[in-house]
Amino acid sequence: MPFEAKAYRVLIASPGDVGDERLVIPEVINEWNAVSAFRAKSILMPVRWETHTYPAMGDRPQAIINEQIVKDCDLLVGIFWTRIGTQTGVSVSGTAEEIEQFVAQKKPVMLYFSQTPVDPEKLDIDQFKVMREFRDKMRRSGLTESYAGTADFRQKFVRQLSFNVDNLLSLAQKPTRPASRPSSDAKAGPAALSPSAAFLGKEAIATRDQVSDYVVKAIQSTAAEDGWANIAAVGQYLSTYTPIKYKLLGYETLKSFLVSTKLVELKAEKKSPRAQTLDSASVRLIVK
Repeated sequence: MPFEAKAYRVLIASPGDVGDERLVIPEVINEWNAVSAFRAKSILMPVRWETHTYPAMGDRPQAIINEQIVKDCDLLVGIFWTRIGTQTGVSVSGTAEEIEQFVAQKKPVMLYFSQTPVDPEKLDIDQFKVMREFRDKMRRSGLTESYAGTADFRQKFVRQLSFNVDNLLSLAQKPTRPASRPSSDAKAGPAALSPSAAFLGKEAIATRDQVSDYVVKAIQSTAAEDGWANIAAVGQYLSTYTPIKYKLLGYETLKSFLVSTKLVELKAEKKSPRAQTLDSASVRLIVK
C-alpha cells in the first residue's frame, strides 16, 4: 500500500581509494529504508557523482558537480584512507570542496578516516600528506570517526547514520513558536538536576556505566594529540552519536557530570572575563 514520505538525499563523497566503503553506504541506507521508511515517513536516497551527474560545459568540473548534486543534498558522508583527490582550483580536492560547502551551509557531515594498513609500495606520499593535513583540520573543526576495515566501518556507520537521521528528522519536524517567559513558580530545568539525574533522566535512557563509556569514547574521538578535548566537541559527540542530548542540559551540568565520573580532569583557558565558557574549557582522561 503506498504512503507519503519525504526524500532526503545523502551525498557519498570520497577519493577513489575507498571503493568498498562506497558500496557499503548505499547498502546501509537501503537497510534503513527497509526498516524505518514507513515509520518515519521518510526515505533516504544515496547520491554519487558516478550515477547522478551528467555531461555539461561552461564551468570548472567541481563547480558543475556542486550545482548538479551537492547543493540539493541534505546529509554528506565523507570517507578517506590514503588519498585526498585532485585539486579543484578552490580546494585541495573535489571531496574536500564538497565537505567545505556543506559545513558553510551548516548541513550535517559525517566524516570517516580509515586506519586500514596500506602497502607502502602503493602509497602516494604527497597525497597522504595532504590528506592528513585535511584530516587534522577537520578534527579541529568538528567530530570525525576512524575505523579499521570495511566491517568496522559498516558497524559504526549503521549506528551513527540512525542517530544523524533522527536528528535530521527532528529538526525538520520541530515546530516554530515564539519563546515564552517562564512563570515565577516554574520548576527548575535540567541544569538544576544532579549530574546523574540530568543525564540519565526519568526515562533511564542509559545506565550510569553506559554514560561513562559514552564519555570516554567521546573524549577519545575528539582529543588532540596531547589528550585534551574541547568540551564543546565532547558534548556534540554525545549529542550526535549517543542517546545523550547534552544541549538540553547546558555546560555546567556536563562539567559537573564529567567531574563526578572521576575519569577526567578539566581546564579552562583565561581568554576573557568569561573564562568558564563552553568554548574555552577542555577535558582529558585521567591515566591511572
